[in-house]
Amino acid sequence: MSKTMKEAQQAIHTTVTGVSPLVLGNCAQLSHLATDDLLRLSKAAVCRLVVDGETIFEQGETAESVFVLLDGSVRMERSAADGIGVRHKVDAAYATFGDIALLGEDTRRYTSTAARDTLVVELPLDAVVDAIATNQPQGVAWRGSIMARLHRMEPQDADTFAWRILDRLSQLTDAA
Repeated sequence: MSKTMKEAQQAIHTTVTGVSPLVLGNCAQLSHLATDDLLRLSKAAVCRLVVDGETIFEQGETAESVFVLLDGSVRMERSAADGIGVRHKVDAAYATFGDIALLGEDTRRYTSTAARDTLVVELPLDAVVDAIATNQPQGVAWRGSIMARLHRMEPQDADTFAWRILDRLSQLTDAA
């Protein structure tokens, strides 16, 4: 494919505001939400077609949303000042990514790029936090799975993540 054709293809952004709550209910992290919470979240969701090679978000950007992969594949890449980079792929249907923001990180830790034409659902961070706040056990479980993933991908930072998680969990239980 020529460069101009690729640029033209990337310029076409197909988005649809709102998705079926049934779609979100297929995501393990959202499956136990109450119907009202799923409905509110589904109305705030944006479904996007991301073409091969298109960047979804950049490392260092402000984290304002969480993503659910519906179909396709996403490359997650992180560069570090010490030269140690981290790379992995997200390619399981209904997998979440960009959800490190739920641990309280304000900026994106990774750059996310479509590894082929990919369909994602973008959920506003505030709406996700509101939805999981009504179901604290599920919110804690989601945060725990994020911590486990980070520990696998970035074991050199495990202590930092563990302390953040413990602090966050204590805030949640104090608020309950």
